[in-house]
Amino acid sequence: MNRQRTFGQYRSIDLTILLIVQVASQFVIHFAATVLYTDQLYVVSPVAAVAALVMMRWNGWAAIHILLGGVLYALMAGGNWQHILIYGGGNLLALIALLMLNYVGKERIRKDGLLTMLYALLTQLLMQVGRSVVAAVLGFPAGALLGFLTTDLLSGLFSMVILWSIRRVDGLFEDQKQYLLRIAREQKNERGEQF
Repeated sequence: MNRQRTFGQYRSIDLTILLIVQVASQFVIHFAATVLYTDQLYVVSPVAAVAALVMMRWNGWAAIHILLGGVLYALMAGGNWQHILIYGGGNLLALIALLMLNYVGKERIRKDGLLTMLYALLTQLLMQVGRSVVAAVLGFPAGALLGFLTTDLLSGLFSMVILWSIRRVDGLFEDQKQYLLRIAREQKNERGEQF
């Protein structure tokens, strides 16, 4: 029996797989930073890269990955409730990057390496600004606000490299509704040519 998945099932499976990838990579990076390379000043986070990828694929559904990525990051760092709020809630400002996807166009961003990297950097910067805003609302001093803006800069570079690398993989860095429609058209054309 050939049972096809619904679009909602496909989306749920895809979002779950990407969340597992994000969580696993966060644990690996945390382990490396706390056990293997304890003297390093900077740590990279996969949250912005995964968030940018999920926004490209599923738009606002990326809020799940953005929020959970921030909460997990704060918990693994031993943060208190304020840090959980700063990283979880502050990261949500990255959803503003959806405006770039809509204004510039997903396909144009996917095809242009420079636009891909700018989109990745924008996602990371919005997360950092969001954290600073939440920290300011919670009454953190100016020095701490500057820290929330600067400590994750390496993650921005990491996100740029990741998205630039995956943008050429067919269907990976692409709106999934458009991707599935394109695949269906291609399959229909192939079947039509066989007859």
